[in-house]
Amino acid sequence: MAAGCDGEINKPSTAGASSASEPVEATNLFHAAELGDLKVLQQFIGQGGSVTNRHADNGQTALHYAAWGGNTNTVAWLIGQKADVNALDNEGKSPLDFAWMPRAETARELLHSTGAKAGSELSPPAKPEAKVELPKEEAAKP
Repeated sequence: MAAGCDGEINKPSTAGASSASEPVEATNLFHAAELGDLKVLQQFIGQGGSVTNRHADNGQTALHYAAWGGNTNTVAWLIGQKADVNALDNEGKSPLDFAWMPRAETARELLHSTGAKAGSELSPPAKPEAKVELPKEEAAKP
């Protein structure tokens, strides 16, 4: 699940909050996306930020957070800014995987309509463990 900027699930964070005259920090990008604060997101992008930035702790993008928050307008805006609808976080989850709450139904439909897939459909299959065989003379030794 997408976590608040302080790492707590569903707990709003005020860490790194800024006024309109201060630069928007990357942490605020995720918090703003989760809360649906388009003004802060637009300010961040206007200052040269990118919608492809990833949270240092979990690899999630702003789109993961917006989907978790069920913020359809924010999801739509981020998609319009070329956010990757199939970006995978550190656990192999896509934004669509976070749009499962009832509040996110419309955001989920929007993600589906743009070709978003669940992380399980995007993650490369696990590699089978290679069996290591000893040379015959090594295997015969007691």
